Amino acid sequence: MPASSENRFGSTPMIALGLTPPHLVEDSVLRERLLQKACGEQLPAAHLCLVTAPAGYGKSTFLAQCRQRLQDRGLATAWLTLDEEDNEEGLFFYCLGAAFGQFNPAVTGELVERRLTAGEFSGRHLITELLGFLDTSQHYALFLDDYHHIHNPAVHEALRLLLLHLPGNLYLFIGSRSMPPVPLSRYSAAGDLLLLDSGDLGFDREETRALLCDVNHLQVSGEEMALLCESTGGWAAVLQLAALSMQGSADRSRLVSALSANSGSVADFLTEEVVAQMPGTLAGFLRRIAILDRFCASLCLAVTGDREHSFELARLQDSRLPVQSLDESGDWYRLHPLFRNALVRQLESTRAEDLVGLHRRASTWFEKHGLMAEAIQHSISAGDEGRALELLDEEGISLLVQGYVSRFLGLVRRLPESLLRESQGTLIQLAWLQVLCNRLAQARRLLEELKSRRYSLEPAQWVEVNCIEANLYAYDDQLDKAAQLTDTWLPRCPPEPVYLRDCFRLLPGMLHYVRREYAQVLEIAREVLAAPTVPKQVYNQAWAACLAALVYLAGARLKEGIGYVEQQLDNILRHVMPNSEGVALLESMTGLLCYQRGELQRAETLFQRGLEALRVYATVDMVIGVLSARARLLHGAGDTQGALDYLDEMQALAEERGWTRLRACVVHERVRLLLALGELGRARACFDEWQHHWEILPRPSGYTQANIEEWIGVAEVRLILAEGDAVKAAVLLKALIGESVENDQVLRAMELQVLLAKTYLSENKPDQAKQALMDALALDPESGAIQLFRDEGEAVIAALTALRQDPGLSAGPEPGELWQQQIDTIITPDQTAGEAKPDPAGAGFGELSKMELAILALVVEGYSNKEISERLVVPIDTVKTHLKSAYGKLGVSRRTQAVRRLLQLGIFE
Repeated sequence: MPASSENRFGSTPMIALGLTPPHLVEDSVLRERLLQKACGEQLPAAHLCLVTAPAGYGKSTFLAQCRQRLQDRGLATAWLTLDEEDNEEGLFFYCLGAAFGQFNPAVTGELVERRLTAGEFSGRHLITELLGFLDTSQHYALFLDDYHHIHNPAVHEALRLLLLHLPGNLYLFIGSRSMPPVPLSRYSAAGDLLLLDSGDLGFDREETRALLCDVNHLQVSGEEMALLCESTGGWAAVLQLAALSMQGSADRSRLVSALSANSGSVADFLTEEVVAQMPGTLAGFLRRIAILDRFCASLCLAVTGDREHSFELARLQDSRLPVQSLDESGDWYRLHPLFRNALVRQLESTRAEDLVGLHRRASTWFEKHGLMAEAIQHSISAGDEGRALELLDEEGISLLVQGYVSRFLGLVRRLPESLLRESQGTLIQLAWLQVLCNRLAQARRLLEELKSRRYSLEPAQWVEVNCIEANLYAYDDQLDKAAQLTDTWLPRCPPEPVYLRDCFRLLPGMLHYVRREYAQVLEIAREVLAAPTVPKQVYNQAWAACLAALVYLAGARLKEGIGYVEQQLDNILRHVMPNSEGVALLESMTGLLCYQRGELQRAETLFQRGLEALRVYATVDMVIGVLSARARLLHGAGDTQGALDYLDEMQALAEERGWTRLRACVVHERVRLLLALGELGRARACFDEWQHHWEILPRPSGYTQANIEEWIGVAEVRLILAEGDAVKAAVLLKALIGESVENDQVLRAMELQVLLAKTYLSENKPDQAKQALMDALALDPESGAIQLFRDEGEAVIAALTALRQDPGLSAGPEPGELWQQQIDTIITPDQTAGEAKPDPAGAGFGELSKMELAILALVVEGYSNKEISERLVVPIDTVKTHLKSAYGKLGVSRRTQAVRRLLQLGIFE
C-alpha cells in the first residue's frame, strides 16, 4: 500500500489526496500571461478568482501554478479538490475544515464535528470559527477545485457565507466547469473579482506552439498550427491528444482535416486516434483502469492482472498521455476526465460484460487495504448492493469499537437508507452510532424497530440491543436505569462479541462514580484495563481509563493519575490511530489532570486535541470534569469573553440534552467568573434565574439531586461572601467541606478549604485563613495540586506567600518541607498561560490598529462580541483576536478594565 500524508482529519490516502494539488510536470506549459493577471505583483489581483471552463481547458493545472507562485512569495496556501460526495453538507464542512487545517494545525476533525452538531446554524458558526484561526499578520490563498460537482443548495449557501465573511488577508480561487450560483455583485462592484473562462484559458498561438513543439517535440507547420488552433479553440487537453495522435500518424494532414470536421466529439475522436496507435495490451489496460477515480500500481494490478503496465505508471505520464500524478511521491495517479470518460465509453461499447468483474476486483482491493468507503462504492457500481451491505456489516462494528465513530458515519452515508434497514446487523450498528454520537432520539427509534424484530434476532443480537439501550440511558444521565438493565442482561452476555461484556460492566462504574463510590469505580476500570488490549476492546478501555482519570482527579492523586492514564493511552495507540475518538476523549481527561497540576500549556494542548470530542461523544460527567478547567483556563489567559462564550455553549448543550447536572455546573462557573469580574448584579441574576428554573423542574433521582446541590451550594456561598456575609459563608462552607471529606472528594474539599481561607481573609482573620490553607495542604495526598489555589486569586496567593515565610512551617516535619515546595510552585507566576501582559510604557491612540479601535469603540458602547461581529461583518473569532491584542497594548486583561483604561486615556469620550 503506498504511503500517504498524515493529517488531523484521518489517515486514509483519499483524504490526503483531496488536499493535494495536481502535480506539476516539469516541462508543462507555464501560463505566464494568466499568472500575471491572477497573481498580481505581490498579492493576488482579486480576493475572488473564478476560473470556469469545460473539462480539459487546464483549470486545475493553472490553479496549481497559481498556488505554486503564491506559495513561493510566502503566502500560506491550502487546496481542496471537491467531488460528488461533498454535496453531503457535513462531509463538505469536514473537508473544508481539513483545508483550513493546512493553514493552522489547531483545526482538527473533532473541532469540525463538534461544531456541526451544535444546532441549526452550525455551518455558519463553523465558517466564522475557521476564519478565526487565521493569523491577521499572514496572507492566505484557498483553492477550491472542481466546484461543478456541487449541487446541494446548503453547500452553495456555505460558499456564500464564506464569501460574505472573507477577511482581507484570505484570497479565494475557485475552479469549476460552470459558474457557482453565488452572488458576486459585492466583489464585482469593488473591483475585487477576477473571472477567467474558456476564452481566457484557451491556448493562444504561442502557448500552442510551446505545447506542440517544446513539450511534444513536433515539427508543425504554420498552416497546421492555424488549423489546430481554430478547430480546438485552444482546448488544452484536446491539443495534447492531437499532439499524441500526430506523433503516431503517417498522414498528419488527414488527421488535422478530420479533427476540424469532428469538433462536436473531438475528445472521443482523438481518444480513438490515440488508442488506435497503442499496443493492444496498453489500450486494454487503460480502458480497464478507467473505472477508477484514482489508482496506484498494486490497485491496477489487482483490477487488470497486467503487471507490465501496472508498475510503469510513471512512464504513462512521461509519454505525455493524459495521466496526472496526484502526489509528490508518484504513487497515486488519475486519468484526465475527458480521456477517462472516452475510455469508459469505449469499454462500455466493446466489453460491457467486463465491468462487473472490474468493479468487484477493485472493491476487493480497497477492502483488503482498509479503504472501505471505496470498497463499498465499487460494490454498488458492480450492482452488488448486497455485498456493499455485507462490507458495512463486517467493518462497521470494528470501526465503532476502535473509536472511529466519524469514519463509520462516512460509510453509512454511502448506502441508501432503505438498503441499510434490510440488515439487522447494520441496524444494530446504526443504533450504536446514534448513541455514541449523543443522538438519542434517533437511537430510540432504531431500538424500537429492533425490538419489533425481536423474534428474528439471534440471542447474542438481542443481548446487544439491550446493551445499546443501557448505554442510551447512561448518555441520557439515567445511570440507575442503565445499571438495572446491566443487572438483568450481564449474566446472559455471550462470549462473543468480545466487546459486549465490558460495555455492560462499565455502566455500573459510571453509577458508582456519581455516587462517590470511587473504590468500586477503580476496581471495575482496572479489571477492564487488565485484559489484553485487542482492537475490539479499544473504545471500552479508553472509557475505563477516562473513568479512572476522573477518580484520580476527585482524590487529588494527580501525578499518579497522569502516569496511569498516559500508560493506558500509549497502550491504546499501539492498536489504533490518533484520530480514534477514544484517544481524543482520553486526551481531554489527561488535560484535566494536567490543569490541576498547574501545567497549563500542556493542558491547553491536550484540550485542543481532545476537547472537541467531548461535545459529540462524551457523557455528562466527562463534560462536567473539563468544563471548569476550560472556563478557568480561558479566563486566566485573558480571554474572558471566550470563557463566557464557552459557558454559553455548554449551557446550550445542557439544555439540548436535558443534562441538568451540567447546567448546575455552568451556573457555578458563571457565578464564579462574573464575581471575579466584579459584576455582582449579573452573578446574582444568573443564580436567581437558576433557582426559578429549579423550582419548576421535576425532582431528579437521588444522585442527580445531590450533584446539583453540590454545585449550586458552592455558587450560593460565593454570592453570600461577595454580598458581605462572611460569617454565613463560613458556616455553609464548613458543612460542605465535611460532606466532601466524607465522600472522599479530596480535590473538592481542598477547593472549599481555600475558599474558606478567602472568607476569613475578607474578615481580616489571617490566623484562621492560615489554618484553612494548611488544612487544604494537609488534604493533598501528593502535595501536587497547584491550580485550585491560583484560581482563587491574589488574596490567596498573598496569604500563601506569608505562610511560606512562617518559621513554624519550615521547622516542621516532612509535610512542612513538601508544603514549602508546593507553595513555591503555586506562587511562582506561570509563564505559559498565555496571559495578556501589561505594556509598561502604557498604550496610546497611535499604537492601536484601525480594526482594534473600531472594535473597542463598540466595546465602550456595551456591545457584546457577537453584536460586534454582526455590526462589523467579521467573524467573532476575529473580534476576539483583535481584543486580545488590544488588551495587551492597553495593559489590561479584562473588558471592564479596558473600558476604564480607554476612558482614562481619553481615546473615546
